[in-house]
Amino acid sequence: MKQFVLTTILVCLLAICSLVLIVMSIELYQTRNQLSYLKSRDLEYSAKIIRIERDLAAKEEYFDKLLKDPVFLERVVRERLGYTRPEEWIYRFPKEEQGSRTQP
Repeated sequence: MKQFVLTTILVCLLAICSLVLIVMSIELYQTRNQLSYLKSRDLEYSAKIIRIERDLAAKEEYFDKLLKDPVFLERVVRERLGYTRPEEWIYRFPKEEQGSRTQP
């Protein structure tokens, strides 16, 4: 009888340990997948940060050039805003399409 009780307890302990092992394995698998996903997101965000930092540096350079270079500032104001000097005139012609040109 004593042998039977010990065997039953041992089988129950073995079953519980197996169940714990299975649950832990599932958790480990999910955690590894989550880690992989987070690493890929980290790489994406790092690339995005680098791209944004490059854009920021270019915009800062453009801004500094606007502040320090009067010739560049004049060109930008003329091109983007259409400003002229008092004695100048601006002529704007309609854009021609490639297919609408007539040949003599």
